[in-house]
Amino acid sequence: MIKANRPRCAYCDKPYGRRATHMESCSWPIDGKRPRYEGNGVIVKEYAPYKTASRGTMRALQARTANPALRAQQEAELAKTPEESRWVAQYEVWDGEKIDGTPYEPFCTLRCALAYARKAYQDKKRSRA
Repeated sequence: MIKANRPRCAYCDKPYGRRATHMESCSWPIDGKRPRYEGNGVIVKEYAPYKTASRGTMRALQARTANPALRAQQEAELAKTPEESRWVAQYEVWDGEKIDGTPYEPFCTLRCALAYARKAYQDKKRSRA
C-alpha cells in the first residue's frame, strides 16, 4: 500500500487531507471479456459495471414520445448512440502522491484554527500585561 506524506495540522499536529482522485472508465463488447486496468494509478474504488443503451433501445423509447420538441432532442441523441450495447466500468484512481487539503489549511479543522487563534490572542494579551 502506498502511503503519501499528508500535511500536518499547525495546532494539533494530526495529519489531514485526502487523496486527490480522478475518474477513469473502460468499455468492452457485451460478449467480450473485461479488460484489466493498465494505468499507472492506484485504484481506490471500483464501481459496478453497467450496460450502455443501443440504438434499438433508443428507437423504442423515441416511439413512445409524443412531444415534438423532445423527439428532436432524442433524434440528436440517437445519432450519437452506438449501434450495439457495451459494458462500461468506472474506476476512481489516485496517482499515489497528490493530497487535497482542507479549506482551513494549515489546520485540519475549523476547531483547530479557532483554538490556535484564541491561544495566540491570549498569549499576546499576557505579553502586554
